[in-house]
Amino acid sequence: MNKKTALMTRLKVHWRALAVVLALMLWAAWYARPADIYTLAPGLKEADAIDISLRDLGGQGRDYPLKCFSPEDPEWDTALETIEALRFRRPPWNPLLQFVPKHSFSGRVTHDGDQHILLSLYKPGGGYIQVQFFIDEWTYSSPHSNRNLTLWVTDSRETGKTLAEAFRPLLESD
Repeated sequence: MNKKTALMTRLKVHWRALAVVLALMLWAAWYARPADIYTLAPGLKEADAIDISLRDLGGQGRDYPLKCFSPEDPEWDTALETIEALRFRRPPWNPLLQFVPKHSFSGRVTHDGDQHILLSLYKPGGGYIQVQFFIDEWTYSSPHSNRNLTLWVTDSRETGKTLAEAFRPLLESD
C-alpha cells in the first residue's frame, strides 16, 4: 500500500471525527465574530427603554443616578447610537459557562479612573439585555440561561472609558 492510499484509508476511517472538529471550528469562528447588541439579544429588535448606570470608582469615586431613557427623551438617539456602535466578541466557551457555578466581580481592587457601567435595554414583553463593564471586564446577561457571560471588546478599558465619557453628560443633565 502506498502512502497516498494509506492516507485515504486513514481519512475514511476518521472522516466523521474530522467533520465534527471542522464543524466545531467553524461554529467557534462564527460565534466569536464581532457582534452588536442585537446579536447578543436576538429577541430584542428595537429597544423601547434604556437604563444607564455609571459609577466612577476609586478614592475620588462618584455615583451618577440611574437614568432611564425612552424614545421621547431628547438624549435617546445619542444613548442608543452610542450603544449600537459597540462591537463585542463572545468567547466560544460561553455556552459551556452557562452550566458552571456563578462567579462575581468581588475582590477587585479599584483605582481612580476606573468605571462601572451597567446598560439595560428592553422592550416590555419583547426582549431584554444587560451589558456590564467593570474596570476592564465586559459581561452580558445570557438570554438563554440568565447568567452573566464574558464579552471581549477591543481595547476593553479604553472602550469603557470612552463609553463613560459619552454617557456622563447624559446622566448629568436634568
